[in-house]
Amino acid sequence: MATKTTHVGIPWDGRTAYEKWVEDDLKLDLHRGYAATGLSKTPVRPWDARGINAAFFDIIGAESLAGMYVAELAPGKSSNPARQLCDEVIYVISGRGSATVETPTRTLSFEWGPRSLFAIPLNCKYRLHNGSGQEPVRYVSINTIPIVYNLFRDPKFLFECDWNFDRIAASAEPADAIVYQPDASHTRTAVDLHETMFVRDIYETQRTAFVERGAGRTVYLELANSVISAHVAENPGLHVNNPHRHGPSAFVFTLQGQGYTIMWRDGGDEVRYDWPQDDIGVVVPPNMWWHGHFFTGPKAMQLAVKLRSRKNPLNHLYDKSHKRVSEGGSVLRYSDLDPALRERIWGDYVAEVRRNGYEPNPPKG
Repeated sequence: MATKTTHVGIPWDGRTAYEKWVEDDLKLDLHRGYAATGLSKTPVRPWDARGINAAFFDIIGAESLAGMYVAELAPGKSSNPARQLCDEVIYVISGRGSATVETPTRTLSFEWGPRSLFAIPLNCKYRLHNGSGQEPVRYVSINTIPIVYNLFRDPKFLFECDWNFDRIAASAEPADAIVYQPDASHTRTAVDLHETMFVRDIYETQRTAFVERGAGRTVYLELANSVISAHVAENPGLHVNNPHRHGPSAFVFTLQGQGYTIMWRDGGDEVRYDWPQDDIGVVVPPNMWWHGHFFTGPKAMQLAVKLRSRKNPLNHLYDKSHKRVSEGGSVLRYSDLDPALRERIWGDYVAEVRRNGYEPNPPKG
């Protein structure tokens, strides 16, 4: 090596290229932490290139792989045409409108409203249109921008590449679905799995019993042949679901109900996240941290959007995350917990439930 210049100290600030892009180039807020709350009211600022207002989130448990932003589309407006070399899943918090998606063979159009969930096929140009002249649209995007941006560090490549990927069938309609039912041993899935692009209302999805997690009814969704999947969980409330762990970038949205989430690593202290009342929150458990959801009211609805596809897996950190530890998986029964931890979290839970005027159901297992 021929030394040309010598510096004392390291001049770089340690941020990823994605963080610099959001904060320095877009000049938008980038929220950090283990969770985020009040998503329907999070302040947003103009993202001029997209024609929307937005705020970004770099949550610890995403591990800089998948990212999230909350966006707002003004009344009567349309977002600017956008395409990107990343997968994206959108959940509509409020408002109604339509989407146009340009595939290699044709343009798809569909109408969405509150509680709609849909995916944008890889690098397909799309626009969102607010159908109201008075009310804004508020939605949340889960996407793979962070990992792609950090790898290539070139916005022109990420957002201006014109390569077409044949990720969806030429004749497919957005709401078309293929259903995969679990086999008798629940080898790959414990509940019904639907492969689709667009779900008009996730509350209306047909859910099946998820006995491995203790209670509740769930449906899995594979979306637009991407690496991002989702599941919708309806929980009866007043119980503790079986603690479990899996890979990073699982964004768990609390849509309805009272409760909290506790997360911990082996031998570490617990981190607690209290779900917001009358709003939407999200928690992202860090990679392979144990976590459990504690339902302190009579019913709860959750949506998990995660960097995990059974069809197109990126890694094996989610393998057997629906199986109990005794079966080689990563789901703990209540009796599997360390006695001190079990006593502490159960005592806290009983107190919380009784403060809400209810009696908890005993844990299963």
